[in-house]
Amino acid sequence: MDGRLISWLACVLSVIVVSSAENATTVAPPTTLNPALNETGICRKCNCQDNKVDCFDQSISEFFSLQEWNDLKGLKPTVVDLSENLITNVTVIGDLPIQVLNLSRCSIEFIENASFRDLQEMTTLDLSHNKLTSDRLSPHAFEGRFSPEEYEPLAAMRKLSLAHNELHSLHQDLFEHLPELTELDLSGNPLATIDHVTLIAISSLPMLKVLRMRSCQLTEIPDKFLHTPRYLERLDISDNQLTAVPQELEETKNLLYLNLNQNPIVNGSPRLRKLQELHMCNMRELRSIESGALAGLENLQRLHVSFNHKLTFIDPRALARPDDIGETYDWPTVKELYLQSNNLSELDARFLPRWDLLEAVDVSNNPFLCDCSTQWMVDVLVPVIEAKHANATANMVCNEPIEMRGYTMKHLNDIHRTMRCVDKYGHRPEKDGAMLLGTLIGVLLAVPIMLTLMLLWRHGYFGWLGLRGPVDVSRAFYKRAPADESFNI
Repeated sequence: MDGRLISWLACVLSVIVVSSAENATTVAPPTTLNPALNETGICRKCNCQDNKVDCFDQSISEFFSLQEWNDLKGLKPTVVDLSENLITNVTVIGDLPIQVLNLSRCSIEFIENASFRDLQEMTTLDLSHNKLTSDRLSPHAFEGRFSPEEYEPLAAMRKLSLAHNELHSLHQDLFEHLPELTELDLSGNPLATIDHVTLIAISSLPMLKVLRMRSCQLTEIPDKFLHTPRYLERLDISDNQLTAVPQELEETKNLLYLNLNQNPIVNGSPRLRKLQELHMCNMRELRSIESGALAGLENLQRLHVSFNHKLTFIDPRALARPDDIGETYDWPTVKELYLQSNNLSELDARFLPRWDLLEAVDVSNNPFLCDCSTQWMVDVLVPVIEAKHANATANMVCNEPIEMRGYTMKHLNDIHRTMRCVDKYGHRPEKDGAMLLGTLIGVLLAVPIMLTLMLLWRHGYFGWLGLRGPVDVSRAFYKRAPADESFNI
């Protein structure tokens, strides 16, 4: 009896195990969208899936109607991409939970009033690379719903891109419905000058943290331009026509990131105590960075000064900040330093107090003079760089003196090369031999040539040039008396 019971229990357990295994390997059927959604006008033209409507580059020329937008309520889209289409006019969009709306590169010329009123969850709107002009872009385009606290706001809006349109100026009330906007991109618009109404428009954004005005043909930054957005942390004014670091930048008390690339800046000393990252690259007129020029950057962590083909000198105290007495200096704790592809012949060891604390450094592709002044780079800097990235110093190559040309500093470090110093006048002994040899050859050739010319002259061979020899000259002073002339004594 006990044996039969045990056999029966074993059989039951085996059936349970097999059944469990079969259930474990069963694949759940894939979830599918509501078929009704794919029958709407929008989803017939676009890919509607996972709360996203992807209409990228579908040759759409007419903006969707309000009814077509309302048909998407079952999908509950949070991201809508309508970029790279042929839309010229934007009309009202239905009440949807859209958070990101991309309308870039659509040739948009006009936005109907309150087109985004019902997008109460929209945080990001991209209108870049369109044909919006100052006259046709109205503040009412961003009008939201009524609110007793703010003026018809789009309360969730945080990021707006108007980059690469045709805006010469901004309506002074353009952002009155965007009180919480934190990021604004105006790059690529032909502003040229920040006029009074544009200044008012940008100053009306008290919560602004990121402002991009790259390639706007700006020649100056006016006073009080950055006075109101006191929370500004990142500013990009690269690729403009600024010749000096704008003093107005000192109004930005909380600026952490500043991009000055591709400006013809010659001088200027930015004093931004909280700044952590500075970009000064591709500056065609930058020739030197003098003592104290960057001393106002007390918290600088990342410094990019690269591809400045006229930059030949960086003062060792460019970053040093003197104390009140002027006897001691403090340096910011720089973590990343990029000085590649300039015209630097040397880099002073005193530029930073602790090179070994750098997390990233690149000083390659400079025409370095390999002598005793750059010995520290061979002995100290090369090991620091190589310890972080192998072969990262392959482009730290000697350009002078001639006998060192082509050697990498890593090779000099590997062979423990001690480099000589040039004399106090900057003379190059390696060039002296060539100069002496040239002088000796010149003397050896000049002596026989001069002797030959003297002999030819003495014999009157240069008479045709009006140069008479000594024989002709003596004859010119002698005149023989006539034969029939008599003298009385």
